[in-house]
Amino acid sequence: MITAAICFIVMIVTYRPQASYRKGMLFAISLPEHAIVHDGIREIQAGFKRRFARANWLMLLLLVPVAILYALPAYQTVYYLLWICVYFVVGTVPFRRAFREMLALKRDNDWFVGEKRVIQSDLRVAQLKNRRSAPVALFAIPAAMSAGLMVWMAQEGSDFIGLGVAAGLVTVLFLLISLGTRRAKARVYSMNSDVNVSLNQARRRAWSYLWLMMAIVENIHVALIYQAAANGSEDGLGVWLTITLAFTAIPLGSILYVHRKVRALEQELLEQDDKIVYTDDDEYWANGFTYHNPNDKSLLVPKRIGIGETINTGTLAGKLIAGGVLGLLAAVVVGVSFMLIRSELTSPTMTLMPDSTVSIDYPMYSFDFSLSDIQELSLVDEIPSGTKLNGEATGTQARGHFRLKGLGKTRLYVFKNNPPYIRIKLDKVYIFYNDKDPLRTAELFEELARSAPSSK
Repeated sequence: MITAAICFIVMIVTYRPQASYRKGMLFAISLPEHAIVHDGIREIQAGFKRRFARANWLMLLLLVPVAILYALPAYQTVYYLLWICVYFVVGTVPFRRAFREMLALKRDNDWFVGEKRVIQSDLRVAQLKNRRSAPVALFAIPAAMSAGLMVWMAQEGSDFIGLGVAAGLVTVLFLLISLGTRRAKARVYSMNSDVNVSLNQARRRAWSYLWLMMAIVENIHVALIYQAAANGSEDGLGVWLTITLAFTAIPLGSILYVHRKVRALEQELLEQDDKIVYTDDDEYWANGFTYHNPNDKSLLVPKRIGIGETINTGTLAGKLIAGGVLGLLAAVVVGVSFMLIRSELTSPTMTLMPDSTVSIDYPMYSFDFSLSDIQELSLVDEIPSGTKLNGEATGTQARGHFRLKGLGKTRLYVFKNNPPYIRIKLDKVYIFYNDKDPLRTAELFEELARSAPSSK
């Protein structure tokens, strides 16, 4: 958690807003060449920089409680999740205001740029099936990898089958993105149709192959995660960190490479062309970030700010996607927060029932077993290292399904770094349990030892 917070601090401190005039656009507003010297624009730029700096210092100040809550990891994580949500809202406020000010200034000065509301042009060739894009049939490769992962994990046990399903869903997601990229609105660069066709074909080809590569890479990612989780090792943290860093760097690096390659090609061809077309559709770009044009039936359009494409919320599909993404993010934040706070406030309880069964009560991970099923019973001071399969793990607690080194499948109901721990071996699973009070743990162990047939 602290590491993630430090990364955000570095990002805020080192980030510099792109407030300069570039390629006929400033703050996502298209402008004529002569407008950049206007005093009003310089005032808007200066105001943006001041507001952007204040917003970042405010968010840095609001990050202080993350360190204060170090002893309460559940509340620390919840606060950090909320902080991230607030940051992505507050961080865009300066740009949104600059966008509105720039749009008002443009209207006041009647700075009209190029043809208005250009949606389609003489690009029928580019809108046809693009033979130069990655063939859809190639997605059979990551699909086969996903199917193989699911079969492999199912044979090894059901604990990791969710990873295989996730690999399949990721493959489908990248396939849908690739199809959306092929059908995205063709960009109008020039009055020269050959230039338009060439650039649109090159753009679609580059991005379609990227999504195919990403689907393959993510399947490899899932396979490595499974290997690391299933095998377990003393240097598990280092393995996980290496995998995470590598498979974060590869997609990001690939996206940046494709983006720069396409931009370089655009610049190269357009520098040799004297029929460049400028479009003036600022009114469809709400705050410079989101595109809403009911007259444009394209689902995906090139971003004005950032890399890649964005959805057109003026279409029904665009509205559904935007609503679904926001709903999913809200569900994740609320769900994770609920589980963490519940884990902080609720402790597992072990009870020896009159019918000679042992009941461990804990939401979602309750478990009952008979005393006659106990094969080994001991009181230990350490728990082997391992990985979480399905459960809750914070700096102070671990509850749910785990796989421990040398033991295999294990159910943990423990307060970490708080020995002793009751270790119970059943037919196909181990159980570790302790109470927050070590004396109570010892009492429970003695009660089990007196009643368990294996100890007599």
